[in-house]
Amino acid sequence: MFDLKIERLQLTIQNAAGHEHRIQPIALRALVLLAHQLDGPNATGLFSRQLHALVAEPIDLDLSHVSDEQAAEGIAHTWADSLTGRTGEKE
Repeated sequence: MFDLKIERLQLTIQNAAGHEHRIQPIALRALVLLAHQLDGPNATGLFSRQLHALVAEPIDLDLSHVSDEQAAEGIAHTWADSLTGRTGEKE
């Protein structure tokens, strides 16, 4: 188990017109999924250091073609990759 404190979460979202109401639920779900991913074997040694800032790779999601869960999964996977030092790997 670990403590993860997120003081500020900044998302840059383009072309989300008509989907604004979905952004907060997707981000919250992505955080839950991230916590589950980081509680597994892929995060070994991750929390031996303190991170002051993290920039994740951009993720291309067309909200008119993906569900909230699919969007959250994509975001969580990208965040986990950034935290664990992986780039572009798929499980």
